[in-house]
Amino acid sequence: MIVIHQGDVQLSHSFSEAYSYLNNVGDVYIETSVDTKFKASSAITRDGRQVIRFFQNDKEYARTYECCWGHYYNCNRTRFGMYAKALDEYI
Repeated sequence: MIVIHQGDVQLSHSFSEAYSYLNNVGDVYIETSVDTKFKASSAITRDGRQVIRFFQNDKEYARTYECCWGHYYNCNRTRFGMYAKALDEYI
């Protein structure tokens, strides 16, 4: 069974750095290590939290909050580590 924040992903940039980067440059279009194309975007949730959202074909596939950064699975048990790793390397 998958638990929240399961698994670790080694990242060079903090969540704040990644969020600020996206907030300054806008959406970025990149690929994972297995050539999956996706879009990364910064946003603010209804309750005021910063979030990075990951899309494929205009559909949100995952998101990460600061507490999730550096893990393979987020608070909703959705895997996003491959997106975070690709974004981290892109930055």
